[in-house]
Amino acid sequence: MRRGLQLTTAALATSLILAGCGDAPAKDTKETSDYPTGIDLVEGYDPEANFTFAYTAYASSWDPVDSINGADITFWYPVYDTLLYQTPEGEIVPRLATSFEAADDLSSMTLTLQEGLTYDDGAPFDAESVKFNLDRYRAEDSKINGDVHQIASVDVIDEHTVKINVDGGLGSLAVALAARAGMMTSPEAVKSGTIKNEPVGIGGYKVTEQVPGDHVDYEKVDGYWDPDAQKVATMTYKLISDDQTRYNALAAGELDAAQVNPDQLAAAEKAGLNVIAKPSAVFLYVALNTQTPGLDDPEVRKALNMAIDREAIAEGMYDGHCTPQIQPYSEDSPAYSEEIGDGLEVFPYDPEAAQQILEEKGITDLELVNTTPNVTIYTKFAEVVQSEFENIGISVEVEPVPPAQMVQDFSLEKTADIASSVYTGLNDPDALFSRYLGPGALFNPGGSEDPEITKYATEGANYLDPEERSAAYDKMMDAWVENPPHIIPVCMIHLATATQPDVSNIYHKSSGSPDLRGVAVGKE
Repeated sequence: MRRGLQLTTAALATSLILAGCGDAPAKDTKETSDYPTGIDLVEGYDPEANFTFAYTAYASSWDPVDSINGADITFWYPVYDTLLYQTPEGEIVPRLATSFEAADDLSSMTLTLQEGLTYDDGAPFDAESVKFNLDRYRAEDSKINGDVHQIASVDVIDEHTVKINVDGGLGSLAVALAARAGMMTSPEAVKSGTIKNEPVGIGGYKVTEQVPGDHVDYEKVDGYWDPDAQKVATMTYKLISDDQTRYNALAAGELDAAQVNPDQLAAAEKAGLNVIAKPSAVFLYVALNTQTPGLDDPEVRKALNMAIDREAIAEGMYDGHCTPQIQPYSEDSPAYSEEIGDGLEVFPYDPEAAQQILEEKGITDLELVNTTPNVTIYTKFAEVVQSEFENIGISVEVEPVPPAQMVQDFSLEKTADIASSVYTGLNDPDALFSRYLGPGALFNPGGSEDPEITKYATEGANYLDPEERSAAYDKMMDAWVENPPHIIPVCMIHLATATQPDVSNIYHKSSGSPDLRGVAVGKE
């Protein structure tokens, strides 16, 4: 049994500068750049060890077509390999595909597949099975069809070659094939109807026990094609949505690793834990249902942008480990506008000016329902939004619910006026457009659209060259500022994972999730 570390209570920030005055309290954590982004493999690890990890969300289904939350992928990674892989540095490289090549006219991408592989149930991994999966993911009833909206058709060239034809957006297709839409599931398991409850893939591990909403146990698959990814014999992934409970379990030695909040980093280090952290493509946001009267007006949305004190939220909730800005893209994204920058002067925190806009628009008695994931930090964020909107005369009721229920209420049933949450989708600007901004996007319940945003987002998605993509997205962000859409970005989150001292070969991806492929645990 692991020796418990001294339990240290994380110092949670409780005060936000909601009135826009005063100085933020001095933080005792280091800058994000002062932390490593990964821990290299340490020799002498125990190949028979069990690795226990705790996360904030649990996959609601084992079938990727059912995914409504990007965090689902964390529980899927051990059992489902992807066609391509995005390295912690953001490079796209082959995985189940041995190579991928774009056509000169950018109308298609051809994948050459590994040979001799089978799914866990013995079904062959071949071009037909890849086509089967991709056709499912892009189907009308798929909840992740936005990730692969650019696919027009899939052709089987031969047993180990697939040609994916696109009608635009080739630039983001490779990223999609390294995430949910690239996960290969057994066609036989899908046809039998068991895939929703029992995963069958080509991953390095298989599920031996699961208690939905609580934990999943995995064990190593014999004869796996990439044994370097199997440095522990078994794994247990747990759902612990409460931030303090998750941290306490880690500090007490009950876990090998866990996602931690930025305001827990100093406590984790004092407790003798190792910490990795990295700025990510994950951002905190407020989404508006434009079916609600008033929220369909861009001027009202400008007012709501100006009602939010982004800098105070970044300091008060994230101890500065969240970059306050009005753009929904990290600085390393091809869609990030250098001219706009953080945009805090474009939409400054100015509740008086925001309230004046509302008065000019005749908005005097707006009452909104704000749904949010029942994860501690996001519930706190929703309460801050509630307070800041009330400062400009808008009444807000906060309803914390499980993440899947939040999507149901806001996106599907459209009963919520606001969703306060975090973007966990693909690390590509086209994925944000297809999932949030397009008129038919899942997180656009009002179907709002700005023609200029659509035009330049579509143009930027077509290119592979980063400079060509940036030129188009710069114009898109200009249109965003002129007529702000229903998504209000607050800050880009710097995500962190803490581990026991004997855990190694773990890294943070730019997409936000920890890369646990090949994680190792030392011998006791």
